[in-house]
Amino acid sequence: MRVVPAFLLASLSALWALAAPAPVRADAQPNQITVIGDSVLTAVQWNAEPRSIIQRGFPAVDLEIAVCRRLTGSSCPFDGDRPENLIDTVQSLGDAIGATVVVEVGYNDPEAGFADAVDASVEALLAAGVQRILWVNYHDFVPRYARMNAVLSQAVRKYPQVTVVDWQKDSFVRYSWFQGDGIHLVYDGAVALATLIHNALVDALTPLRVVTPTREVAVARVGSKFTTQLVATGGEGPYRWRVTGAPLARGLHLLGNGILTGTPTKPGRLTISLLVSDSSGESVPVRLRLRVEGPALGP
Repeated sequence: MRVVPAFLLASLSALWALAAPAPVRADAQPNQITVIGDSVLTAVQWNAEPRSIIQRGFPAVDLEIAVCRRLTGSSCPFDGDRPENLIDTVQSLGDAIGATVVVEVGYNDPEAGFADAVDASVEALLAAGVQRILWVNYHDFVPRYARMNAVLSQAVRKYPQVTVVDWQKDSFVRYSWFQGDGIHLVYDGAVALATLIHNALVDALTPLRVVTPTREVAVARVGSKFTTQLVATGGEGPYRWRVTGAPLARGLHLLGNGILTGTPTKPGRLTISLLVSDSSGESVPVRLRLRVEGPALGP
């Protein structure tokens, strides 16, 4: 595998100004995924197996990887040139940008002004028609990356289209995945990061659906404590459940996390109308049937 020296990530001492995103009105390609990355993802781009892991199961994944890329302003120099920053890359792609964009950029950005750079990058992506942004956070080998991860967590609360792909958590104490700088990857690290990104894409792009069947899902008994977990997959977690039809039978309660629980007081067959929603606002109606039998007979 080609090795990218750690010094490529050293920040330039010269001051640089944040570049404001130019107005972009383009229709992002709905079935395409664009990955915009810096030198960390070269280990994925340059190795067939990690590259295939990211692309597996998706019709079109465009890898836009450049050593020394920054979010905004002037990227740091590499091989006699400076690559386009993220905002310039978005503008260059135009209509070719995917509706889903994975961002793995930021290690080369100064901490000062990083929050503004994140805001400018998100605004540029949304203006280009991007519908969802999966942002890979940083392995906090040095303290500033931990503080930058906190900035990304704030961006998630500000922009519902942004989801953090938690590389810091996934790579925690996995020192064998990294080169000596604690940032760039060896082969095993490239496989791990590619797998994490692929799983995040699957989670984001799989439609919300309910796993619990619509036939009789469980049998409860009068006077006995009853609990069952309703299950949804796809969409963007966490999920929230609520009752939309008639109130539940006396003694039963539906919790927001999908747990149906309580002690029924009357036998019968119940049809329950529910709604499950994900964090993006997508909702799926659910009709479940529950059979409540009479109290257990004594010995």
